[in-house]
Amino acid sequence: MTARGKLKLAIKSIAAKSIVASIFILHVEGFSRGAPDAACTHMIPGHGGSPKPLPAPFAIAADKVAINSGENVQVAIGSLPSSPGLFKGFLINARDATTNEVIGTFEVPLDDSGRLMKCSGGTQNGVTHANNARKQRVVLTWQSPANFEGDVVFRGTFVEDYSNYWVNVESERVRVSRSIPFDKAETPLPITTPELSIFTVASTTEKTWPPTTTKATTALLTTQKAKPTGTPLWSFTTTVKAEESVKSHPIYNGCGATKGCFGMPNGCINTGDCDIVASYSVKGDRYEFELRGLLEQASGGYLAIGFSQDAAMGDDTVTECLYKPSQVQNVDVFNSINKGKNNIPYSKQGAKLLSSSVEDGYMYCKFEREQNLGTDGVITDLAMKHHLLLSRGAISGDRISYHGQNKASSAEPISIASLSGVTSRSDVLIRVHGSMMIVAWIWAASCGILFARYFKQTWVGKQFMGKDLWFVFHRLLMVLVWSLTMISFIIIFSEIGGWSSIPSYINPHPILGCVTTGLAFVQPIMAYFRPHPGTSKRALFNWAHWFVGNAAHIVGVATIFLAIELPKAGFTGNPGVMYWLLGSYVAFHVTIHLIFSVHQCCQSSRDDDKDFALKEFSGHRNGIASFNMERKEDAPGSTLRKLLLALYILFVSAIGAALIAMVALSP
Repeated sequence: MTARGKLKLAIKSIAAKSIVASIFILHVEGFSRGAPDAACTHMIPGHGGSPKPLPAPFAIAADKVAINSGENVQVAIGSLPSSPGLFKGFLINARDATTNEVIGTFEVPLDDSGRLMKCSGGTQNGVTHANNARKQRVVLTWQSPANFEGDVVFRGTFVEDYSNYWVNVESERVRVSRSIPFDKAETPLPITTPELSIFTVASTTEKTWPPTTTKATTALLTTQKAKPTGTPLWSFTTTVKAEESVKSHPIYNGCGATKGCFGMPNGCINTGDCDIVASYSVKGDRYEFELRGLLEQASGGYLAIGFSQDAAMGDDTVTECLYKPSQVQNVDVFNSINKGKNNIPYSKQGAKLLSSSVEDGYMYCKFEREQNLGTDGVITDLAMKHHLLLSRGAISGDRISYHGQNKASSAEPISIASLSGVTSRSDVLIRVHGSMMIVAWIWAASCGILFARYFKQTWVGKQFMGKDLWFVFHRLLMVLVWSLTMISFIIIFSEIGGWSSIPSYINPHPILGCVTTGLAFVQPIMAYFRPHPGTSKRALFNWAHWFVGNAAHIVGVATIFLAIELPKAGFTGNPGVMYWLLGSYVAFHVTIHLIFSVHQCCQSSRDDDKDFALKEFSGHRNGIASFNMERKEDAPGSTLRKLLLALYILFVSAIGAALIAMVALSP
């Protein structure tokens, strides 16, 4: 093979890794860190599927319906009081109602919930989400263009989750008039705008937007569609006070003193910001419970507490609070049992709803439950100790849907009469799984591939137990990759209790993890049955061994990228550092391989007979190149190769350590 051919082969291999890694970077970045600028035109997320029909459970409102050109308007986006819910993503811009042109500019949100966009060649004329944390409301500041006159409408997209999104949600029109000196203007006709309250701005004081009087011409009277006065879309509160109201909810009062409490994630009871929390107490012969948690969807949802003997779903009794906004009594309490992985409702008897509320995207319910409840051989005596199971999710009719990752179980069985706080089941095995995969595929596999590809003519004549040093290092690292991958694979299936509940079209991490494990598993088996050097099938084996090894590495790294978006990973609120670390690794890995490949081909071009590393791609025996026995010195450039190797190992070790620290310290 000529030097040019070798360089082409190396570049193709590196390019394949770069392209696949880039695809996965774009996939995860696109979902969690906002829409690309190109989405400003069609407003449709790149998730696949179709948008939900309008009207949406979310809305857009401006604090004014008439302004002068160059003035600011505060624009609120979020859920309606009649259908409280949370959204993860959004995209919004302002349009000329006549030409549909994107106009005006936005300011950066004070709470860092969004980032500015460049729509249609403009600048700062759109806003999208900066992370995929759940949001109920976001307030933006928009400035109208100078010397503009006409109607403006704010158009947006809301993303509730990967498969549920609404496109082209529009606000009421805002009339923008060109500013002119008052003494030159015609006598204005007064128009009183409707009182409009908007929500949550970065302020420490409450404020209500009062009716205002605006100068207008006759044209304004005929084109402006003033919204009739009445109940405002939202009540106006402040960010600070909203957070305080969440943390001061009465359900947290008395935890550990007058009642027992259990919530998720771990430690949330102390901070008062649980995704779902339960309190329990015994009052005479009555068992009293409270549940409070985030609603998954504005169209309804449930909170549930179960009582189990083994901290896992199956043969348990469950009491759930269901929220149905379409009904007069929109919150009710039911009983059910878990038979295997199926939840079966059976009766409302034995559970009595005492009070309930739905506000700020949270549902709260308080109920009493009888001591002994159950059916079909599944009976729970609350006087006995049980593991507590918590879950929340969506509903389908009168049935609760699968909770996915929105679940927790107590680490130990507890007595309902106990007043102590309960610790949820540890997620240490998930962190161990993630750490092992990082060591295996970011560190060990990367270094092992480097030894096999570029160091067959380094440390010539130096052996360990009859094997060349490059082969010793390569085999040791690949055994480590295989062992860590197999152990990690077993750990995660044991912890999850089966297959992941996340659909593969939303996040293919589980499927790609299985593909990675399968490729890693067969690689040493292939190596064991390698044909002897010089035989007709040896070249076929070499290509197969090369392909499987590189495919496993590429898919393994891509799988780690996708893990960042998983709820159990704990990075969904702020994944930026993880993306930065992994992106730095990919860039450095590709750069080092390019340097090695160019250096190798330059050396080969000087003496084509010295086909050092790539010539041996056609065959070797026991990891010792046949011509190593003849040459007793390293190939030219060994000092540079060793320096690059040391630099690579140091960098990859630092990246790996930082990634493991992030996994260990994630919320």
